[in-house]
Amino acid sequence: MLRNDSSGGMWSHRSMIIFVIVIVLTSLMVMYTKYNNVESLKYDLSVETKSQCDSYCLRKEETFKDKCHWYFVNYTPSAWESVWYNNIEQLQNNVCGTLTRADNVNKSVLFMQRLIELQKFGRNQKNGGQHKNDEIFSRMFYRQRCIDSRTNVYSDVKEIAQLIEPLIGLLRDPLTICSRLSNTQVPSSLYEDAILLSKRHILLSISAPFYISSSMAQRQTISTENFISNNFNSNVPPWMYKRSITKTSDIKRDMNEGKRILFDLGSSFYGKNVDISETSTRWFYEYYKRLNLQFDRIIAFELRPLDPKTAWEQLPDDVFPVYTLINTGCTETGIFNPWVMLQQIAKPEDHVIVKLDIDSFNEENFLINQVLNNSTIHSLIDEFFFEHHVSVTEMLAYWRPPPGKLKDSYILFTKLRQLGIRMHGWP
Repeated sequence: MLRNDSSGGMWSHRSMIIFVIVIVLTSLMVMYTKYNNVESLKYDLSVETKSQCDSYCLRKEETFKDKCHWYFVNYTPSAWESVWYNNIEQLQNNVCGTLTRADNVNKSVLFMQRLIELQKFGRNQKNGGQHKNDEIFSRMFYRQRCIDSRTNVYSDVKEIAQLIEPLIGLLRDPLTICSRLSNTQVPSSLYEDAILLSKRHILLSISAPFYISSSMAQRQTISTENFISNNFNSNVPPWMYKRSITKTSDIKRDMNEGKRILFDLGSSFYGKNVDISETSTRWFYEYYKRLNLQFDRIIAFELRPLDPKTAWEQLPDDVFPVYTLINTGCTETGIFNPWVMLQQIAKPEDHVIVKLDIDSFNEENFLINQVLNNSTIHSLIDEFFFEHHVSVTEMLAYWRPPPGKLKDSYILFTKLRQLGIRMHGWP
């Protein structure tokens, strides 16, 4: 009797199915492994060497461009500034006597030589390392925080220390106001532009050197010399555009969408035919232009009546379309309060600088306190320039005796720097 034995064929068919499934699963595992390795390379922000970084950091920066933001960490005064700040109660009674002591003279010379170089040529990252005189300067610290889109976990990937002039003396050019010293103490060349309205002591962010902090050096993702030029094509560092943004979801894809805005409170004329030291709007314009930058908007407040035709004829062609002259005084409230307009036209991604010098002690202090006490206002301002009128012997010939002491200026300027504003003394 013949029997049809189908069990062998059945097992053969099942073996074939199992074999195909194994092949498919193996292929999927291989594809997943490759994908996971690519993703690891894409999201790993820790680079051991600069050569490794140069090869693929820029690609990773592009990946994270819309998922990172900068935030201000702290303000750290230099040792020189700390001596002045900690002893200002006594030093404010003899500022020039203190500035002309040998130790302070030596620091002032090094300080001014470095500042003059930076104002003229801007920061120089090509030589690498820290300039020998940079320890005199105070520092503003910023960090870049990124989010891993797979895990939604934030991590700090860079810490930057950017220089700013220390708060010393009268918060002005230390080689002005006080009596001149011999050329054996101060090179005669340093006195050539040491005039009352000298602005040589001011270090703007567009000129200020910055360094990747050693505390996070092992996690840096791009070399300092390429950091600005490759990513932002601008001398304005990214933390001056995005410093106040704390939500990654609020960050726009294009870092260069931020505008450069100047609020000049107490502007007078543009000053086309006068010495540039006597101007403010023109001084900022030429400083920025020297470093290939232009303002997108200039708001000028001036209480003294200006002839409109003269005021507008003095403007360079590229300033004319971005210039707004408000020929009335600043007010504490209402439409002529400059901070009302600031909040209407400025955005967190903008780079905003403000100069306040309206020669009215009460109004100036009211406006500056509004900045100090209102986070909506001070979070929009990146750099601030202020001539704080106080009672100090060396300035009695130039200022009507107002209330307040030089100590109050040091406290005010320090508080604003601690909020993340690059605060400068204006002459």
